[in-house]
Amino acid sequence: MPKLSKKNILQQSEDISRTLKNKGVNTKHLSFHKRINGLDISRIGLAIPKKNAKRAVDRNRIKRLIREIFRNTPINQPTDIVVKLQTPIGKKTRKKLRESERKQIRQEIIDHFQVR
Repeated sequence: MPKLSKKNILQQSEDISRTLKNKGVNTKHLSFHKRINGLDISRIGLAIPKKNAKRAVDRNRIKRLIREIFRNTPINQPTDIVVKLQTPIGKKTRKKLRESERKQIRQEIIDHFQVR
């Protein structure tokens, strides 16, 4: 499995905040903010706060899902994309990400990147 290169990751806080100022597309769990950049590549930033996913293993799993789908989906126009976890996960399962929620989040990500 090839790794996402550093040039494809939004690292500067100015770039992330500039992208978050744009109106995002909201789904049940995530919001997707995008901004066209002047570069020749697309970059991704992740905002998965501890407030919404208590366990580090759950935050990391969500990040891996997003990176995997971003890496495998061709994006036509070079854009900066910030994916943010909006709602807390595991409300009924003692703050743990369960298989049903993971599948739902995965489908939200796939649906968003397929449209783009």
